[in-house]
Amino acid sequence: FTDKVDGDVASSKAPIPDDPVILSRHIKRLGYFFGADIVGISELPQWAVCSHDEHGKPIDLYHQFAISLVVDQDFRTMNASTGRDWVPEAQAMRSYVLAGLMACMMANYIRKLGFPARAHHLMREDVVMTPLFLLAGLGEVSRHGLVLNPFLGIRSKMAVVTTDLSLLPDKPVDF
Repeated sequence: FTDKVDGDVASSKAPIPDDPVILSRHIKRLGYFFGADIVGISELPQWAVCSHDEHGKPIDLYHQFAISLVVDQDFRTMNASTGRDWVPEAQAMRSYVLAGLMACMMANYIRKLGFPARAHHLMREDVVMTPLFLLAGLGEVSRHGLVLNPFLGIRSKMAVVTTDLSLLPDKPVDF
């Protein structure tokens, strides 16, 4: 679904509130409706945008906000694995695919509201996700360099939607 990350924006804006608090609550609820376990919002600093894609083409992305979607890899399934079987790889890919699907659906929804939006997932990342999750308050950097969430640990996969829809960023956490 790499062709679903971006698309045409509706020609007219939907009649939605101008309040970033209301819009942020709505977007987070949409993420939970799609199946995300945790949703966070941050500003999108330009230093978190990749300069070029995997083919060497420059990336032009000047969206203002990033919506981070987190999918749990399911403790029960991971706990049942011996570590030498196929379960961890299948579970990781399942989580990546779900996160990517949610990001594509959310970006499409925002575009239908009349605002630009782009999905970023395992198969198409134009942003560096780790700092966006930290800025959105979804965790801290652990000793091994991954984002450590206080509820899921490192047992999660993530995707991002960037947009110009006016949202209220969350704050980084210190747990």
